[in-house]
Amino acid sequence: MHSPPVCVSALCFFQLCLAATPLCPDCQIHVVYPGGEKNVQQLYGNQRIVRIINDYRRVSGDPRWSGKPRLQESDFSFIAKVEISGSVQCSAALVAPRVVISSSACCRNKSHHQLQILFSGGRKLAVDLIVKPEFCPELCLLYLESQTEFLPVNISRQSLKLGHNAYMVMASPDLRFYGRRLTQIIENRACKVTFQEEESAYITPSMICAKNSGTADRCANNPGDGLLMDNQLCGINAYGSRCRPNYLNGDLYIDLTTLQPMIGDLIQQLNG
Repeated sequence: MHSPPVCVSALCFFQLCLAATPLCPDCQIHVVYPGGEKNVQQLYGNQRIVRIINDYRRVSGDPRWSGKPRLQESDFSFIAKVEISGSVQCSAALVAPRVVISSSACCRNKSHHQLQILFSGGRKLAVDLIVKPEFCPELCLLYLESQTEFLPVNISRQSLKLGHNAYMVMASPDLRFYGRRLTQIIENRACKVTFQEEESAYITPSMICAKNSGTADRCANNPGDGLLMDNQLCGINAYGSRCRPNYLNGDLYIDLTTLQPMIGDLIQQLNG
């Protein structure tokens, strides 16, 4: 994974011209494009920005990117946040109209009354049932009291192999900013080193190790964050990031590609 040009806050920011909560009127962003051009832009009150990590395509239209696929806010609408007793602590992914999937670390010792699922635009849905599948105790499925209008993400059937590329996806707690980082599946021993001081972290046969940044302050993953391959969900972050400076840091993800048939059957059972 190469190191891209970096902006003021070590992340590249892009504008999405939609009405939203006003930003500070004097804010400026410095955008560095791959060709070396640097542009300083003013953020006005009616503009919203979407953060794309290690990705230089604008979310809104730009003639310089004509003919190339553009990222839209809807590409991230399957990302949800898990509120526990009113505080956002984890991420989740919408995999069916009434089902989100997350790490069991987000559901441990919790009742469904304590949980709410936050979606883009501030929409919240209550949780009707917490399901901890026997075939993968590292996972947690949350069955919602009603279905959402957002489009679920498909779970990939393509097996993840050592050396495969994928994208880590993440979002701010309020789902106003989204991130994407190119990663690669690496040897599990890198994750063993990363998590060696974590007594509660285990590497199970259902897990894979994905390379994270060697710069600690650029590691921003949370439990429940997704891993995408070809725009399909292939993994769920198990524990969040534990990055140290100048190390080969790894994040542990639950490999959904091998579990897809069983997850599909479970979703069918939940839907009756």
